[in-house]
Amino acid sequence: MRFLFIIPIFFSFIVLSQDNNKSVFTLKPALGINGCQIHGDNYSGYDKLGFFAGIAVNAHLKGKTSLDIGFYFSQKGARHNPKPAKNDFSYYRLNLNYIDLPLLLKFNVNPVYFITVGPSIAYLINYNENIDYVDFTGVYKFNRFETGVNIGLGRKILKDKFFIEVRSSNSITSIREYGQLANLVFYPNPVARFFNKGFYNNILTLLLSYNIDFKKKSETQQP
Repeated sequence: MRFLFIIPIFFSFIVLSQDNNKSVFTLKPALGINGCQIHGDNYSGYDKLGFFAGIAVNAHLKGKTSLDIGFYFSQKGARHNPKPAKNDFSYYRLNLNYIDLPLLLKFNVNPVYFITVGPSIAYLINYNENIDYVDFTGVYKFNRFETGVNIGLGRKILKDKFFIEVRSSNSITSIREYGQLANLVFYPNPVARFFNKGFYNNILTLLLSYNIDFKKKSETQQP
């Protein structure tokens, strides 16, 4: 299976987290909602909502830092509704269902707030696309894999158990290339040339997570 590549990463993650007796595993199931848009589709605004759910394994590294490896189901895409008052009768809806695998460094700014940052890779399970109320699913090809970068800001809301986070996720590889004619456009700026090769997911996620601790027996036993 294509996801077997995560196994050596996961075991390296376990070894890293066991470097000292103070290390603690936590499982972090999470539920959330995505606000979705796509860069390059001529529409703007986080007008499509998507479901976000999954679990992450967290290992304490040193001091205020820890590492999360996540396994999430994440709905992305875009939506544009007609606006007759503006003489706009176009309709567009794209729903993309991904398995998302982020690897995030978490840093505790203080006892309440934290930031997360890191890369991710996602696999497209399936999708459906509707243009002006016509099903275009399968007409235009989407790339199966997406790589992205994530940054988030969160806070504790109940002791060390419940956490809320706002996370921004952006593709760094296109989810679908432009057509042949559009690809002939030359951008004099090298940054623009790199990031204008097609369509890119742009996601804001509001998520609630819960920490399940797995402390070593030696830590919980009384002397």
